[in-house]
Amino acid sequence: MRDIDFFNFFRYALGWVVTIYATVITVQSLWGWYVWLAGGDRYISLVRQYVIVSGLRLRFKTFWGDVLICILLTAAFLIMWHAHHVIDDLGVRLADVRRIAAQPR
Repeated sequence: MRDIDFFNFFRYALGWVVTIYATVITVQSLWGWYVWLAGGDRYISLVRQYVIVSGLRLRFKTFWGDVLICILLTAAFLIMWHAHHVIDDLGVRLADVRRIAAQPR
């Protein structure tokens, strides 16, 4: 009989659902902003110009702290992801050893 871990199944299923949900919400939001800023009204045109000028004046020097935090969080995520796979592999190997040890000689 196969060793099924329902927690891993739940975790992977939840990860897929959350990823798809976040992607759909982000695409809908970006599409809404695009449609709103693509309008031909005079005031919308002023807002569009303001957004473009503000984006061009953006100083990346002030965001280095946030960039560093994002890089460190990504590194922590990758380390935990690797650790999870190592522990999962260890569990599979341990189950095989226990199965082999339990067989009658």
